[in-house]
Amino acid sequence: MGNGNSLNEQKILSYMGFASKAKKIVYGKQGLRNYIRSFQKKKLILIPKDVGSRVKLDVIKHCQVFDVPYIELYCSKSTIAKALGKQNISVIGITDESIIEGILKLYQ
Repeated sequence: MGNGNSLNEQKILSYMGFASKAKKIVYGKQGLRNYIRSFQKKKLILIPKDVGSRVKLDVIKHCQVFDVPYIELYCSKSTIAKALGKQNISVIGITDESIIEGILKLYQ
């Protein structure tokens, strides 16, 4: 992981914090499945590096079937949970379109 990646990760964590404060995040198995299948135009799933392999494969499979972009982050579940002010969070979806655009610009 280079400095560019870690700087982008910090920016993404900041965006995630904004989304959490605005109640624009989705988490939990059923919440994420409903979000991925929803008719919302812009969607984005964020997956931490240390999520379980079954969960990761399940989420990625659903993202591919429904053509939803996802980003595999270098940070851990605990780092994401801390940024969101939550506990035991692994995979999250962002529902705010401007935050999604900001995160995707960092990854282009």
